Amino acid sequence: MAVTQSSLLSAADREQLLKNLVIPPRPVVLDSLMKLRNDPGVNMQKIGQLIASDLALSAAVLKAANSPLISRGRRIASVAQAINLLGVKNVVNLVSGLVLRTRLTSDMPNSIEQFWERAMLVTMISTALAQHLRHEPEDCASYALFHGCGIALMLMRYPSYERTLGLIEMASDDRISRVENEIHGTSHDIVGYLVGTAWNMPESFCQMILLQHDAAVFDSNSELPLSPEARYTMAVARAATHVWRTLIPGNRDAGWDALRAPVLGLLGIGHDEFEDWCDRMHERLAG
Repeated sequence: MAVTQSSLLSAADREQLLKNLVIPPRPVVLDSLMKLRNDPGVNMQKIGQLIASDLALSAAVLKAANSPLISRGRRIASVAQAINLLGVKNVVNLVSGLVLRTRLTSDMPNSIEQFWERAMLVTMISTALAQHLRHEPEDCASYALFHGCGIALMLMRYPSYERTLGLIEMASDDRISRVENEIHGTSHDIVGYLVGTAWNMPESFCQMILLQHDAAVFDSNSELPLSPEARYTMAVARAATHVWRTLIPGNRDAGWDALRAPVLGLLGIGHDEFEDWCDRMHERLAG
């Protein structure tokens, strides 16, 4: 079924797609994490207790804290140190990502593991960019983490999707969903939207997932049902994706030339300043 990136799914569309796609139920631990994130009285100790009770969560938090992007040469040896360095909000997002990974993907072939590594890296880059811009939208890290979740389910559902993933990583933004639809009859933005709705995420957040490849997102005059804050959040994620895609010298971001001006305009950052920041991020990530 061909669905354009700018269209919103009807109830009939959702029902038809869900017949062919099994979405795991929303994890209970995710509810606990969101309550902690939204609790003004939350403290490091509460987060630490949750993480320390699970070896996999502890390892993931320590790994993130010791990444070149975060540690800057310091060796982080304890969960408490990691939480103090990362901050409560970033730790909750990190743990949510691990929960999302284990719930959506029961097996871990290399392609899925690589996808989650990319998702976590793009999330950290998004957070760093938002901090550089001195404007960190509430959903910035959550969107960067969740917006590609449909890829994980596509990798599990379609044995040939790994090859498709290679194709779309070389495609411009306006081609990505069309390529997926031609091969599989659906696309990861639609699948991600269905995950979001099945997990009772806000409809506005789900629409951000659905519209992630629509260039009109970055046009404030478009009639898409997105708030200015949502468009800004999506622009941060797209710019962070560009940083990730060009991390290896010689790698190209096929869609960036068409989107660079509107994305950077929406973020309020000039081309030269962004390129300088991008170069610094590449150096930190390679360190």
